[in-house]
Amino acid sequence: MAVTYRARMNGAAGVTKPVVIKQILPHFADDPGFVEMFVSEARVAAGLTHGNIAQVFDFGEIDGQFFLAMEFVHGQPLSKVLRRAQRTGLPSLPLPLALHVAIQMCDGLDYAHRHVSEDGQPMGLVHRDVSPDNVLISYEGQVKVIDFGIAKATSVVESRTSPGTLKGKYPYFSTEQARGQQDLDARSDIFAVGVVLYEMVCGRRPYEGELVAVLPRILSGDYAAPSALNPAITPELESVMATAMALDRDTRYPTAQAFSEALREQLYSANARFSPAMLSQLMGHLFSEELAAEGRRVEVPPSFLEQLSVWQAQAQPTGEPTGVLPRQSGTGGGRTSTGSGVRAVRPGSDSGRPASGPGIRSGASGAQKPPSNGTGGRPSSNASGRAVSSASVRRVTSSAVPRTPASPTLAEPPDLAAEPSTAVSQQATAATDSVEEPRDTPVDMPAVTVPAARLDPLGSFRQAQERDAQERADRRQRLVMLISLPLIGLALFLGAINYFLSGRGDGSPTGSLWLTSTPSGASVKLNGKDVPGVTPLVVGSVPLEEANTLVLTLPGYRPWTKRFTRSSDADPPIHAELERLQEEPAPPEKPQPTEAVAATTAEPVDAGTEAPKSNPYNEVDYPARLIVLRPKYNAFPVTQYTTASIDLSPSASYSVNTEGSASLAEERGGASGTLAYFLEGDNVSVDESFGLIGPASRTIKGARRLHVFLLDDDVSDNSGTVRVHLRQSKWTAPRQLTFNAAQDALALKPEHQLVLRGLNPDALYLLTVRDDLPELRSGAGGRTRRVLCAESNQKSARRTHRLFESGKRYQLTGADTLRCTYPDTRLEDNAGALEVDIVDVTDMSRRDRAAALRGASR
Repeated sequence: MAVTYRARMNGAAGVTKPVVIKQILPHFADDPGFVEMFVSEARVAAGLTHGNIAQVFDFGEIDGQFFLAMEFVHGQPLSKVLRRAQRTGLPSLPLPLALHVAIQMCDGLDYAHRHVSEDGQPMGLVHRDVSPDNVLISYEGQVKVIDFGIAKATSVVESRTSPGTLKGKYPYFSTEQARGQQDLDARSDIFAVGVVLYEMVCGRRPYEGELVAVLPRILSGDYAAPSALNPAITPELESVMATAMALDRDTRYPTAQAFSEALREQLYSANARFSPAMLSQLMGHLFSEELAAEGRRVEVPPSFLEQLSVWQAQAQPTGEPTGVLPRQSGTGGGRTSTGSGVRAVRPGSDSGRPASGPGIRSGASGAQKPPSNGTGGRPSSNASGRAVSSASVRRVTSSAVPRTPASPTLAEPPDLAAEPSTAVSQQATAATDSVEEPRDTPVDMPAVTVPAARLDPLGSFRQAQERDAQERADRRQRLVMLISLPLIGLALFLGAINYFLSGRGDGSPTGSLWLTSTPSGASVKLNGKDVPGVTPLVVGSVPLEEANTLVLTLPGYRPWTKRFTRSSDADPPIHAELERLQEEPAPPEKPQPTEAVAATTAEPVDAGTEAPKSNPYNEVDYPARLIVLRPKYNAFPVTQYTTASIDLSPSASYSVNTEGSASLAEERGGASGTLAYFLEGDNVSVDESFGLIGPASRTIKGARRLHVFLLDDDVSDNSGTVRVHLRQSKWTAPRQLTFNAAQDALALKPEHQLVLRGLNPDALYLLTVRDDLPELRSGAGGRTRRVLCAESNQKSARRTHRLFESGKRYQLTGADTLRCTYPDTRLEDNAGALEVDIVDVTDMSRRDRAAALRGASR
């Protein structure tokens, strides 16, 4: 979401301070929704002042470009610390150090979770993206959590710019995040800290793999026991981790402070002499070359190296050799830890001088130092903000690092494969691609005088292996180039032909579109103009980077309409499924004459009654591979039902949250504090006019009236009340609206909803919502990408309300009925539809499930 710069803040009297500036990328800054959320979250983050949270100094806008000025943390992200530790032979972080890092993370998160506004009201802050990338460890051993509120703001624009994708670092999702719930609280962050702790002490994440395989495992808690991967983990610690990663958030630690206290007890009960300074010594041991390149010397006591060897031996699985302490990463064949700028303190020596042997001279005075936030001095487009500032911005390049001549006796370690990315920015149906992480910058160092063969007898063997691997990589690269060059030439040739044939020279870029339909032979209109020919055909002169409208017509079938925007000719083709015309269902308010009804029935029918008739627009029985949600037939007029409502000021913004709970099944539990809402107002966008509210605060504006309700099939057994708090500003008294489940829950008429019946509560279904642009108002501004649905189970008290959005996939289990509807005020101008594919993946293998999601067997 941003480009990161190292900067210097200049103060009075020549005082300077190193900071970091994160400049928001243009496609984020151009989105009004993101800007509003970014400013709101940045204002909150700037008020957080805690030793375990990276400070935000300033934020603002200069020439239309938004930025954050943040504290510069001189160290490395936890993700890079874990990779470097594994490169040096540590299967995982030493247990006491991992517990210490997790404790510091909890302390910072607990401060943010308990943060209150100026009027003393809890703000309900949730990080939402706790992961090793968002935890920085300084070389002095400080632990800092970064990017509060960034995940929430980024999700606003990502949901609009990349429909059909799931965002986030899914291996660290809590169970409620994996379900797509919106009412996240502090316990979601506690779950993520438990996952990070698992990765630190076990050397791997609890959930690895593709998105479609990981999400079901998160929901079922299917991960290996930590003690099976690290024998040093005690049953008591394993119980603490299991509590933090509990599937039901009500059984987790209620606060981050409670989790921190449990971890402290585990740390000091088994390591009474543990010192936080050991984390700084570990950083000096792992990143000695980076510190040496900056002209710094780090003292790593021999006692720490001995303790590190003990920790490493304890973490080795049974039956595997423990070996000796491995050499540091980035060092040559036989270089010891006392080289590369690391000075071992001799026992009993009071002089403090390093052991004999050539040392590393510090860089020249005044030489520029490379940034140490893991960016290598280059602008970075990731969201791991390292720190802050607003003046003297400069790009720091690798040329700023003073280098010494390379020694022929030292061999660089082989590059490891980049860590697989956990940010889900691809289609959920594709395998997770690897995103290259920042590499450790190799720094040439003078050779030590100790013979390499004596320090590392296998050094020559490793060097031979490295040479063979490099030769294989060179051969592969040459082969790829030989294959790629003709293909690139062909692509350039075809691109040149398309450039002249598509009429791009007139200033309006156009392209072509491959269009098919089932059945074929349909006539085509593009942006109101007839296109020669019938489907399948190639539609030429399609404007690029503009909204276009396709209309397909075929006698005996309903007209098919699609609104789309193409960026290039490489975009996928469009296929239309035409729907055969059928007799419109008779309106329920106009019953057929008694004579006609009696003529079609086998038994006498009382006068004034109507034969029961199933309406395919409002009722669907499973099994069904596809359901269609039409605003014309599945919307309900809110003003015709009794809801809890309150008048608002359209010019004001309100912070809204709920308190209390209501049950839609008497004496069977299932109480919830989440309500559905609908906003009346001319200035409210269709997508924001309805949704869900819960205990977590959310902002609404532009509405003249607020309705809250729940969907149910039988309101006679409802109980409980939920209070809706509305806060306008600290100078205006808060208002309150009460929802009574027995009076304000809605049992919709059949013609105002679509009901899917016959689902198996024990099965697992994947629902894919496809975008056909339903409209609740006429015109482009009346389109919506969401629909309100309620899951229910007749044998239990379960009544779960969810929002399904186009272009996304959802999991459904534990329900036998699904009700979906569109809250609206006028039904006459509704049009379009949302298509929802339903796939039963209960007994599917991993490969079959991925194929079903891709639509191969559709």
